[in-house]
Amino acid sequence: MKKSSLVFLSSSIIAPLFIYLSLLGLSNSFGIKSILVIRDLAQTCGYPIWVGLISNLGILMWSVSASIALFSSLSGLIQKREKSDFLFLGGILSFLLCIDDFFLLHDKYIGPDFLYVTYSILGIYILIKFRKVILDIDFLPFIVSVVFLALSVAFDKIIQGIFPENYINLQLFEEGFKFIGIVCWMNFWWTASMKSLRSKN
Repeated sequence: MKKSSLVFLSSSIIAPLFIYLSLLGLSNSFGIKSILVIRDLAQTCGYPIWVGLISNLGILMWSVSASIALFSSLSGLIQKREKSDFLFLGGILSFLLCIDDFFLLHDKYIGPDFLYVTYSILGIYILIKFRKVILDIDFLPFIVSVVFLALSVAFDKIIQGIFPENYINLQLFEEGFKFIGIVCWMNFWWTASMKSLRSKN
């Protein structure tokens, strides 16, 4: 059997089958019915498609950002190492943000303080180390995305604490800022990947 066939079988059939069975076994050990694990949440709860739609779209855009940046950086088509490293780090950060949003890590498990600080450090590192690359690509979408995402965090951590009686209205602002920030973030990494792949230096 060809090596490529073995790679395909192991990565595309054996690995997902192992993950699938492991998750079913793990859920069963916690007393969770297998049908609840394999079905869509909206289908299980009987909610219409609109419930959680904004959040789901945000997760999709995080994943698009991560996929585009990581694929571009690992494609071997970018001649300049600095741009490839920049896209790789951006893809990793986007992936972490996607996983956080998908599994609600900052809300339920790890806590927002640690994750917000981690994301801030990574974002500042990328901004400082790759400032020339960012300026060369397009500075505006990167900064605008950071500003809107920062506004979302500010509403979550500060404003809602000052005005707890207006939680619902403030939540609308928080999620609105976050949604716009994610769109700008995806726009930037799309543009960064496209320009880096087309660049000859």
